[in-house]
Amino acid sequence: MSSMSTFRFKLSPILLIACLVLSFSAQASGKFNTEKRYLYVQQGQSIFSIVQVLYADQQKYWPEIIRKIVSTNPHAFVGADATKILPGERIELPAYTSSIRPTPPPTSSKAVVYKGPSAVGQVITSRGRAFVLSEDHKRRDLMLGSEVFVGDRIFTGVEGFIRLSMIDDAKIDLRCNSEMRIEDYQLLRGANRSVLRLIKGSVKKITGSIGKVAEDIYEMHTPIATVGVRGTEYAIRVLQSHGCDGSLDVNSEGMFVKVNQGVINVTSDQQKVALNTGQAAHIADDASQIKAIDAREGVFEEAPEEKKRFLGSISWLLLVPVLLLLRRVKGHVYS
Repeated sequence: MSSMSTFRFKLSPILLIACLVLSFSAQASGKFNTEKRYLYVQQGQSIFSIVQVLYADQQKYWPEIIRKIVSTNPHAFVGADATKILPGERIELPAYTSSIRPTPPPTSSKAVVYKGPSAVGQVITSRGRAFVLSEDHKRRDLMLGSEVFVGDRIFTGVEGFIRLSMIDDAKIDLRCNSEMRIEDYQLLRGANRSVLRLIKGSVKKITGSIGKVAEDIYEMHTPIATVGVRGTEYAIRVLQSHGCDGSLDVNSEGMFVKVNQGVINVTSDQQKVALNTGQAAHIADDASQIKAIDAREGVFEEAPEEKKRFLGSISWLLLVPVLLLLRRVKGHVYS
């Protein structure tokens, strides 16, 4: 009995080694897909943040990778919408293939300013008329799911409104009668940049990961002043001579800016001012001082869905006394 136990004890390491050899040979022969990777979506993650971390060296192929992930994992997205990923779902990630090749690292030690064809954002809400002129002056209509790129000049019509979800999870609302250019937008380790130019109109932005660390460059340029941000939510209106119904607007002169959350720096040719949550300012032109104002009604227009949500809550409040009155009338009838 003792000799058999000894034999089994000595044999077990040999069997273990043999199993490992067979396992590696099976993988080498292609029976096992060693490239396949899986990930459980965490609360607060987006498809953009997942791709930018896991495929950091393949920025050129991010749109293709995102489309592949959505088509491979329909269970993890609401209505096949890349911006609506479900927390807790297990998703399969595409392997490195011939169509998704790693981009070789830059040889220069200087930061690379990416100006290639990768999408930097996507339209997640669209109403009315909106279109883009690209750097090569080609026009594209913007609708739900449309992508935007560095160099794009975005226009909205009289009733136009779009909401963009950017690669750093920032949200940009571009409202009616507006024109904005994406001058630079990149996520590179140690060289994150978000540079936008609001030529005219009204924009509301909730910043994403760019702008939350001191090394990031975040700038919103206008013809009158520049806004610098450190992780915040703000609204700007500049040189907007018509309201969203096409009427002339008395608040068209100069630039208005309001901070909904956080802190921004407003810099003109004359001065630099920090604005905190709830504060608003007006600059008449590029030669004027920055003046604190009250955020008057009508200067900063609400987004269409915000108005709808507000009106919906008001309608419920109005409905309550009506129901009470009907109940009282009904009680008198039966009494």
